[in-house]
Amino acid sequence: MLAAFVPTALGFWKTGYAVSYGYGGAMLAAGALALQAGASGLARWHALALVFYGVRLNAFLLWRELALPVEVHQMKQREASLGERLKRTPVVVGCSVLYFLMAQPLRITLAGGAEGKAAAAAVALAFVGFAVAALGDLQKSLTKAIRGSDHLVTGGIFRFLRHPNYTGEVFGWTASTVAAFCTGGAPVGLVAAALGWVGIMFVLAGEASIGLEKKQKDKYGGTPEYESWVKRSWAGPMFDPKGDN
Repeated sequence: MLAAFVPTALGFWKTGYAVSYGYGGAMLAAGALALQAGASGLARWHALALVFYGVRLNAFLLWRELALPVEVHQMKQREASLGERLKRTPVVVGCSVLYFLMAQPLRITLAGGAEGKAAAAAVALAFVGFAVAALGDLQKSLTKAIRGSDHLVTGGIFRFLRHPNYTGEVFGWTASTVAAFCTGGAPVGLVAAALGWVGIMFVLAGEASIGLEKKQKDKYGGTPEYESWVKRSWAGPMFDPKGDN
């Protein structure tokens, strides 16, 4: 749990860091600790998937914050008193618990069990999902840096996926969880893994994807480019937690 909390505590410095550098740092720490513990076979590859995710995300965030305009990365510095920073504790703790649960599938594969083809395929698909997310993040940031923050990105991977960063993560974390269930383990561990999956799906397929879909529709809806793009692309798995139409 400490490995999830320490990186997420960056949220006391900047609120957004809890869900950015904290997110990547917690996944990196989980993977690194598993490797240090002697992970081998399937568990080693599972750990490397989380390390890949964490290193890639934090390297991307750092590059974006240092090299691109604030309008793109949106990590604005805000003055805050100690009391105001401490009010972020529920957010920091809540995110830490989520990240801890998201790493539970790795702890299951690390504990050992059946290492069949299904579990191996799931870990491989986790790498694919995280790679898709990485490509989406990079393409969108570069394009908006060159053409302006108001530019609608519809080429490359966005030709097929409207939100590849979220869709890639959805498939990546789903595959990671499937790997745990294919491996097997104690019921309490599997329940924890399932809770972590539900939590991140609520964030990615719910709040994040739905929010971006609505934002883009409000901003670009009715334009020929947007309407054509929507018809030929996939928004990815989505559900509206608020039940709005």
